[in-house]
Amino acid sequence: MALDLNEIIVPYKEFYGKNTEQMPLLIAEGRTPLSVAGVMERRLRSDKPDWKNNYFDTGDAIVYHPDKKFKIVLDAQPLRRLNSESKLRNRALILEDGLYEDLEGEEFHYKDVKELLERDLSQVEILQHPVWKAVARDSALLEEYVPKMFAEMKERFDYKTNMGVYLDSFDNAPKLRALYVVGLEDWSWLNGWNYLDDEYGRLAGVAPEALNALGKVLVKPSLEMALNVVNEHFGKSGILLKTK
Repeated sequence: MALDLNEIIVPYKEFYGKNTEQMPLLIAEGRTPLSVAGVMERRLRSDKPDWKNNYFDTGDAIVYHPDKKFKIVLDAQPLRRLNSESKLRNRALILEDGLYEDLEGEEFHYKDVKELLERDLSQVEILQHPVWKAVARDSALLEEYVPKMFAEMKERFDYKTNMGVYLDSFDNAPKLRALYVVGLEDWSWLNGWNYLDDEYGRLAGVAPEALNALGKVLVKPSLEMALNVVNEHFGKSGILLKTK
């Protein structure tokens, strides 16, 4: 009789509820919060309608500065450390002094992109949109995603413009929010005003096996991320590695 030695791995798992409560559960399972690019990839490759019909909070962050500039931070480490004790103001994560400057990400000045914000967009505008380019990570993914989603939204809902980028207001101190993508019926917007303690939050946790199979679309490897993994295992010994 053959031995049953294999475990069933669920590649993607929903974590529904407040991000502040669900993110620790997701991380404790060894999963990675799905990125905006990951949601795009799943909508293209999966035959599960829930990917297209629902909204998803992601592991990508938008960070706001009082000087009316913002950064798109892919696979944001502050989001992965989110928990019920995290300090929020107006339901956004309060940033420590200097953290905005330290976070790596493409930076935009509101005045330079405001004409492409707060409204639905044409296919041509999205393909040239600097924020969509940043979150898609790969121009080939964006070029495949946009026409296919547009065609489906036109067929199902008769939408002619879609995928607007909507931001939060700028406050007098830096703050961080998770980017989230809404479902196709809601024009598949990219929103930057997500409440981190909203009871209707929805994260998708990716198992390591799925992450490795899909590679760069889902996660941006970095030295910081690698060191975080090492330090999680060996930090109790008092030996911590740093990037600089």
